[in-house]
Amino acid sequence: MKLEKIKDKVWISSFEEERDRPAIGYVCGEKHCLAVDAGHSGKHVEEFYALLKEKQLPLPDLTVLTHWHWDHTFGMFAINGLSLAEKRTEKHLQKLRKDWDDGTEEEMKAMDEHIALEYQDQKMCVVGADVVFQEEIVLDLGGVRAECFHVESPHTDDSVLILLPEERILFFGDCISGEYPEWIVDINYMKLLIQKLEGLDFDTAIGGHWEPSSKKELLDSLKKENGLLSQ
Repeated sequence: MKLEKIKDKVWISSFEEERDRPAIGYVCGEKHCLAVDAGHSGKHVEEFYALLKEKQLPLPDLTVLTHWHWDHTFGMFAINGLSLAEKRTEKHLQKLRKDWDDGTEEEMKAMDEHIALEYQDQKMCVVGADVVFQEEIVLDLGGVRAECFHVESPHTDDSVLILLPEERILFFGDCISGEYPEWIVDINYMKLLIQKLEGLDFDTAIGGHWEPSSKKELLDSLKKENGLLSQ
């Protein structure tokens, strides 16, 4: 795993396909430092923090989730500071906790080889967020704001975007994907998402499992992949 500098205040970790580890975002303000997503596991968080320390960057004291899926949330028990989740995300996490039993971990490993690889030598731990917001929240990190807000998407019903207006950067999690595990894209949700993205002011788009791209590159690829180029 590597740490890539996007701008003076913004960094991201590299994503990894083998263990389905998404990129974790990092925004360092004058008052607070924010992580975007909590990683796939405790070890994922530990390795991410080690990279920050190597660069002499403060650990995040805030972590916001883009959605509830395990690869973005199962490291939350190991984070520094407070975690934040939109109410739909928290509802999914609490349901998962309520339904958890002795066989759940093995079922999840059997469901997905990437999960099995990540959890070869560690245990799963699911926790809820410290702070739950409804629809949107603006975090003043000091010299940079993080606008976190719910968006309709074909991936999950709890997708959250994180916009940094001063940096002109958008974190979009996995919201451009179809629904797991078939990855089928609901075209109506995709149209709503594209319309929302078109109306946002940003230059750089950062997702969980993609290389950073420009706004134009992101929108062009979404329209092409979903047969919407003429619309």
